[in-house]
Amino acid sequence: MQYKSKIVIFGQILVAKAQTMILNVSEPNQVLDKLAEVLETTCQDGLLIIPAAKGKGYLKGFFLGNSIGLMIRDCEFNEDLLIKRNFNLNPHERVIFSFNNILIPKIQNAAQTNVQNLPSVQIGKGKLNLEIFYPSHTNFRSILVTIYLSDLKLLLGDPIENSVLRSILETEHDILLEEIITPAIQKVALEITDNDIPQMLHPLYYRLKAEELICLVFAELLKRENAPMQAINEIDAENIYKIRAKILSDLSVAPVLEELAKEAGMSKSKLKRLFKQIFGESIFNYFQIFRMKEAARLLKEHRRSVSEVAYALGYSNLGHFTKVFEAHIGIKPKKFSLR
Repeated sequence: MQYKSKIVIFGQILVAKAQTMILNVSEPNQVLDKLAEVLETTCQDGLLIIPAAKGKGYLKGFFLGNSIGLMIRDCEFNEDLLIKRNFNLNPHERVIFSFNNILIPKIQNAAQTNVQNLPSVQIGKGKLNLEIFYPSHTNFRSILVTIYLSDLKLLLGDPIENSVLRSILETEHDILLEEIITPAIQKVALEITDNDIPQMLHPLYYRLKAEELICLVFAELLKRENAPMQAINEIDAENIYKIRAKILSDLSVAPVLEELAKEAGMSKSKLKRLFKQIFGESIFNYFQIFRMKEAARLLKEHRRSVSEVAYALGYSNLGHFTKVFEAHIGIKPKKFSLR
């Protein structure tokens, strides 16, 4: 089957290939059952085990009342899979929280600890989240939470004074935001995937955990600058993620705004505005955050010296590197490496 499209998902720009399995779903509660049909297996009590001939891992779904759902995904497919969600509802009536790379892998390796694979959560509303692309032989370790705006408004109450939350709740704009996973969010994810709660209490337990995840994400969004958000289309979203991937591909080279704007096909002002809107940080601050995370990883996991790490990340002045590292991590790199 022929299909070719660029899609923003999990922080990457992905292109579906020929021979892609395409799954059309018209109702939210049909996803696992329809996927089971495509994979020539069955879904029992919301649990779909991927057949060995089709891939590996599992998907587990919970429908928690009429307006909130939760899905755990720890899976990998042998062929590309595209899920097209043609739901019979206004796409602006639901908010989707995709907690990516949040499940702790059984085997740690360098690829899994790379800065571009650090845990993050995408918050989406509108047409941007109607297609999900799973490239073949790629492990997806995520938790998906969906909630209707009507239920979300009841949970939050009125009035909503913060412009970021107000844009999510009240506008008809397509919205895409991303936050880095905090330790508190990671803790809830562990409680979702590793617990001994009796099955009869699962609807109550998982609904509370889903609401807790939403609460913790909103707590992070409230830290952002209280500025109105603008609508974002799929092409602009793809270009912003392409720029994000570029600046993180080599953390030894500081981003040059003029070059990035040209590559994105945007003015510098538009690029800066949309990047900060999605990620909550300016391009350079975002780059520095991940640069220092990588520095901390090299110091702790690879036991490299402070000078080796500084030079590997493009610093010719060791004192300047020490100052920046302390500002981001809260401790001098030498002391950090000895902890």
